[in-house]
Amino acid sequence: MNLKGLIQKELAEGMTDNELAANIRVPLQLLADILADKDPEDPVIWEKFARYFHMDVDFLKTGKPAFSSAKLALSGTTYQSAAGDIRWAPLLDWHQLNQMVTSKNLPEGIRTEATVETTDISGTRTFALKVPDDSMTPLFSEGEIFFVDPDSTWKPGDFVIAKRSDGHPETIVLRQVTGIGSQCLLHPLNRKYEDLPLPTPDKVWGKVVRLRKDL
Repeated sequence: MNLKGLIQKELAEGMTDNELAANIRVPLQLLADILADKDPEDPVIWEKFARYFHMDVDFLKTGKPAFSSAKLALSGTTYQSAAGDIRWAPLLDWHQLNQMVTSKNLPEGIRTEATVETTDISGTRTFALKVPDDSMTPLFSEGEIFFVDPDSTWKPGDFVIAKRSDGHPETIVLRQVTGIGSQCLLHPLNRKYEDLPLPTPDKVWGKVVRLRKDL
């Protein structure tokens, strides 16, 4: 989704253009220009939008992977800025999760679609994913970026990524853990999808620790 699309999404979710401009700290006219397909030229403006949307500047500008041919070493390193401690999390493809999650040790390097800027995220192996479908609407919109810590302790009520045990071709899903008696279920927020059983705790591959907007 490009910058215009991200702005339209914020406005569609109930934020006014005045509120959005104030939160990003840009002129109101600038939003109108972008919605009229006139992207900003000032790199400082792009940095403001990238910080607000928690995205890499190059990825925000082009919508294309910035590090597709390189290996990114994962670490818990943070960087000081006026906005606080900044962390760059790798944006992974869902097919890479087995490599990341099932290894007890931190991979020396992993090919990443891009990196996403975020703040207030801990966990050495924390990574970002894109919501794959509409199963968790309205809280999680398809294509939206969220952050997962495979080492964080989860409990019923948390949002997680988990491995299905029913042989479905889409083996990893984003769901909320709910409980009925002693049984845990993987619950979709969209009612057109069905609850899935969670037979064992090890089927949970990570806890969602942050959305682009706060959980």
